[in-house]
Formats: sequence, C-alpha cells, structure tokens
Amino acid sequence: MATVVSGLTLGSLYAAMAVGLTIVYGVSHVFNFAHGHVAVLGAYVAWLVLGTGLGFGAGIVAGSAAAVAVMVVFGWGLYRLAIRRLLTRDGWQFATLLFTLGLAILMQYLLLQAFGPRVKSIPTFTDGSVLLWFGRVGIHQLIVLLLSVALIAAVGLFLQRTATGQAMRAVSLSVPGARIVGINVERIFAYTFAFAFAVTGLSGILLGSTVFMTPHIGWEWMIKGFIIITFGGLGRIQGAVVAAFFLGLVEAFVTLYAGSLWIWPAWLSLFVIALMVRPQGIMAGRAA
Repeated sequence: MATVVSGLTLGSLYAAMAVGLTIVYGVSHVFNFAHGHVAVLGAYVAWLVLGTGLGFGAGIVAGSAAAVAVMVVFGWGLYRLAIRRLLTRDGWQFATLLFTLGLAILMQYLLLQAFGPRVKSIPTFTDGSVLLWFGRVGIHQLIVLLLSVALIAAVGLFLQRTATGQAMRAVSLSVPGARIVGINVERIFAYTFAFAFAVTGLSGILLGSTVFMTPHIGWEWMIKGFIIITFGGLGRIQGAVVAAFFLGLVEAFVTLYAGSLWIWPAWLSLFVIALMVRPQGIMAGRAA
C-alpha cells in the first residue's frame, strides 16, 4: 500500500506540472518546449528565498509568492514580446515550436551559469512518518500529495468559476467564436501564459522538494509532461490528470519490482502502445 501512496504522490506532482503545459496548448495551441525549464526556474526562485535566512515556514510561503510573481511576469512578457508576433506569421505552429525549443536551451545554460551544475533541493516540509491503517507513510509525502491535489483543484475552480477562466475556455473552443462574443483574445492569451507559468512554477517547487534539482532536469520534466498530455489527450486537463496518476503508479511499481533504470522504458513503451491504440489520447478534444 505504501507503493500506491508513492505512486499517487508522483502522479499528483506530474499532474500539477502537466496542467500548465495543457493550459497553454489548449488555449493558444502553442506547444511550449521550455515548460520543464519554467518549472525548474520556479523551484530555483523558491530555493533562493529559502536561503535568505527566513524560517522554513515563512521562507516557503515567501518563496512560493516570489516564484508566482516571477512566473507571472515571465509568462506575460514572453507572450507580449515574442509569442504574439510569431502567431501572426504563416507557419506559426512551427515557428513557436522552434522558438520555445531555443528558449529551453537558453534557459538551461542561463540556469547553469546562475546556479552551477551541482544538485540542489528544497528542504522537505517536515521529517518523520505517520502510521496509517495500511502502513507507515512519510509526512512530507502526504503533504506534497495534498498540496498537489489542492493546486490542481484550484486550477479547475479558476477555469470553471471565474470570468477570466471561462473566457480562456471559450477561446480554447473557438477563437473566432470568442471574438464574436466580445472576448479580447490577445489579452486572454497573455493571461493564459501568465497563469500557466505561475502554476508551473508552483509545481516546480513541489517537485524540487521531492527530487534533486539541476539546470538539466527541465528536459526530463518536459518529456514527462509531453507524454502525459499526449497520453491524456492534447489540451484536456482531465485527461492529463488521469494519465499523470496512472503513469505515477506505473513508475512506483516499476521502481519497486524492477528498479529505477526501467522507469523510462516503461513510460515510453506505454506511450507508444497508447499512440497505436488510441492516438487521440484518453480524452479526445482540445479544450481546457
């Protein structure tokens, strides 16, 4: 049962990370290859704040707030200064893909220069474990699981209950239709990047408290995010969440019975099988 909890924790982390990628693609149809490095940047911002001498409780709150602020400005500015111009060109899908791929490479080397190659991590929320009816589980693991689920639920509530979230969903369904009903599509695109980057930054903090961070790990997070949203159905948050929890459980059981070296073969094998059997993903469609 402890393996199931570990798998659910991994799944919740991957789901929180993949949600930001899904939102950007679902609303703007731009695939952000720099997504993993955006998550790494959010984790490093929190790590910097935690190193200022604040107590851990105040430090993690301040670090999360700083990461959100940086990510919002980054996402908004990236759309306004670059993505918006690329979307007006012929072949914008390929242009934005190449741009975000180049951005990922640039961010990797900037992070390497700023923080060095050595691994870093965000301290665990607390030590110790708790005895539940099915066995002993780490308290930090449970906190990460609950926070990840809360983040995913908050994203869902934002998209369902707020005017901006509903406008983002409308744009994801039909850009021309959204324009007809008076939605400022460019503004919604900018909001989308800002919101998605903030969510991604927070997911990076949770990941950084669970695994070691390096400037290069963004590629691993990016590839896993890509597999998850393709597996779940491009642009479908519900599908991405289901796929993330499934693959998290697979990873936990593969690690237990075969070793960590078999994680990537297991992920990629399931990915290829899913593409052959159901290429449109678990949940077809492209709506946030």
